[in-house]
Amino acid sequence: MQPYLYFQPEYVNEFVCDGSKCGDNCCERNWNIDVDAKTFELYRRIKPAETSEKITACFDYDADKKKYFLKDKPCPFLTEKNLCRLQLEYGENFLSETCVTYPRRTIDFGIFFDRSLRLSCPLAAELILFRDAPIKFEFVEVSEQIHSHGGKIKIDSVHAGQKFAAHILEIQVAMISILQERTLTIDQRLIVLGFFLDRLDEIIRDGFDENALKKLIAAYESKKFLAEQVPRMLPAVKFNAEKFSELLLELLVKLYGDRFRPDDKKFLDALAETFGIVPDEKNQVFVTKIAANYERLADKLKDFSMRHAAFMENYLVNELFLNCYPWRHETSIAKNFGVFVAQYKLFELFTFSTAQKNFCRDELLKLTVWFARQANHDFGFGKIILDSVPDDIFPMAEILLEP
Repeated sequence: MQPYLYFQPEYVNEFVCDGSKCGDNCCERNWNIDVDAKTFELYRRIKPAETSEKITACFDYDADKKKYFLKDKPCPFLTEKNLCRLQLEYGENFLSETCVTYPRRTIDFGIFFDRSLRLSCPLAAELILFRDAPIKFEFVEVSEQIHSHGGKIKIDSVHAGQKFAAHILEIQVAMISILQERTLTIDQRLIVLGFFLDRLDEIIRDGFDENALKKLIAAYESKKFLAEQVPRMLPAVKFNAEKFSELLLELLVKLYGDRFRPDDKKFLDALAETFGIVPDEKNQVFVTKIAANYERLADKLKDFSMRHAAFMENYLVNELFLNCYPWRHETSIAKNFGVFVAQYKLFELFTFSTAQKNFCRDELLKLTVWFARQANHDFGFGKIILDSVPDDIFPMAEILLEP
């Protein structure tokens, strides 16, 4: 059988899941760890029967999801060294689909597969974010055994439209090259990405002209184009601090107002203290006050983002690739761009605020893992942002990005 073709960041082959080194083991978290029916059947067949009964008694069956979920947390099969007892005693085949897959994500584009890692895993986040060089990508051939892992690899599909099937890779590479253009600030790169996606959207609405798409991609990958055209693009975006603060407050209230969790407190407190998002004696928060505080800290925030541009760039590139923007949500390219940028700006503000309180590598890593768990595991998180952002690219850019 022919091998499968994968497009992936080079870091994927560097990653090794090791619970003994993981300071925030996913098996120890309050996560709903599920086991697919195929793996559960292996547990039923373990000998002696008493051992099988002890193992299977740890699960409840969810008829709607057709999966078995652990009753207790943390995972009862963890050893003292945070390793999986089932894997150690019976082999890798006894790992469930979830345990085999996480933190990897594989996406089927029909012609090839994308594979990347989720930042909600601290080992993956550390591997990805704290590198000075831009993330490199590669094509690799993957065997059937690794591709399916006995049928336990979950593969997602992204519906970007059949006309795009032959051009997905080119579009991805062009977007990544924009986000890795280090002659520009992060906000400037996002503005340029907005212009690129706006033109891409036009090509789609006009019935899809393949030649127009090729010209678009070639232009944005040209250093001459970036040098001559970008200085003309940037002045078109007029940042509005008050509208930015209004959207920020709206998102914070919707995201955390009625679903406050203990894990949120430290990072929310840091953000509230840094930007003065504190209710007065009448329990009111004023947008004008937040905007004034933001403008007061604007230079400091820009300096922080520039000094940690590689960290921010790696976050953006990984999120773009992992979630297949601008096709993550079943809506327009413009709305997808809005979610991508708004989510990034939230991350930037949380990162900046956390650094003001306790600037160290471990704290930034904890913040990233915390934020990624919400952004990439909580569907409601993305839906709230989707419902809050404008329908057009350029109003979104003016609300959130500073040239």
